[in-house]
Order: sequence, then C-alpha cells, then structure tokens
Amino acid sequence: MALYLLDTDAVIDHLNGYEPTTSLLVGLLDAGDLLATNAVVVAEVHSGLAAEGRILADEFLSELQFLELTPSVARRAGDLRHDAARRGHTLALADVLNAASALEHGATLVTGNMRHYRPAGVPTLALPR
Repeated sequence: MALYLLDTDAVIDHLNGYEPTTSLLVGLLDAGDLLATNAVVVAEVHSGLAAEGRILADEFLSELQFLELTPSVARRAGDLRHDAARRGHTLALADVLNAASALEHGATLVTGNMRHYRPAGVPTLALPR
C-alpha cells in the first residue's frame, strides 16, 4: 500500500471531471493505495473556487488522509528551497511545502507540474495529459 499526496492540479482535474485523472485516482484506490491532501492543497483549491464549488471540493478533500504541516515539514521545506536556490532553481513556497510534506510522510506526489518538484527530489507520479 502506497501513500499519494495529491497536488492541487490533481484535485482540480478530478473536481472538473477530467476523466484521465479521475481514472488514475480510482486505479490507485482500487490497488489499495491511500490518497492524501494537506493544508497547502486545501488553501490553493479554495482560492480558485467560487463559493458554490467549495462544498463539493470539501466533500472530496474530507475523504482523503490529511498530512499535517509540522515544524519538521516547515524546516525541510525551507532547506529544500534554500538548496534549490543555490543550484539556480527558484521554487515557490507552496511547492516546497508540498514537496517536504510528501518527503516527510513517505508519499509520492501526484502532479502535472513535474518541473516544480524535480529540483526538490520528491518522488512524483505524473498526471495524464
């Protein structure tokens, strides 16, 4: 059984009924894997939705395992961002928080934004495009 942290784009794809992403998520669940979210994803999803879409989003997000953003995750995110900057990569704070959350909890990040996470060295599963 593996743990998968859904990046915001994976959640939005599913909420918008994008069949390839929904099929991927269903396949992971059918294989006995766990799907997760965190505070960063919840905040990003809410920031992009009209009020009427938030109820459906919250129903879906509440079915996922919630990965806490602990002080350890925060420190790791800072280290990842610092190290990437020293190598010439500018990473957004939300992305390094997701990367650190995945690494800290032993999760694979499900995302369509591979280039955001490669510099941080986080295991990823690409969304179908």
